[in-house]
Amino acid sequence: MVKMTIVFVLLVSVLIGSCKKDKVENNFKCKVNGVIWRPGNSDLKYGKEAEAHLIDGGKTFFVSAYQQGSRQTISFAIFLEGKVVSGNYNLNGVKNIADYQDNNENLKFTAQSGYTGTLQILTLDEQAKIVTGRFSFKALENNTKAVVDISDGEFDLVYKTY
Repeated sequence: MVKMTIVFVLLVSVLIGSCKKDKVENNFKCKVNGVIWRPGNSDLKYGKEAEAHLIDGGKTFFVSAYQQGSRQTISFAIFLEGKVVSGNYNLNGVKNIADYQDNNENLKFTAQSGYTGTLQILTLDEQAKIVTGRFSFKALENNTKAVVDISDGEFDLVYKTY
């Protein structure tokens, strides 16, 4: 009986250890004014916690993350003439945008002249539809003139194409 239990435990351990995840877990995090921020959402009407999209024949890349409890959203997008590839992109508020919304306070901070940032796409795996990258930006709320500093941003997301 003891031998069978040991064999069973070893067999289960080997099977569990050899299992491999097929899909990446959506991962998104950053700091908002120095405080760690992660998305969280259990309300299906708002979509996923964090999502990425590659649209317009691969010329537009968009990421959005939502935190249900605080009703805050962080999003950024790049709009290119050619196909989006791994590399560095400026989030300047002109053609490439970034914003932070705080719906509890009815505030929307946007990247614009003097308040910009960067997006670094590290990998864009078209077969697995996985994108990884880093981002940071400063954004201005036009009515109050308050500034938000989004820093140390990282994402590892499955993306959808349209």
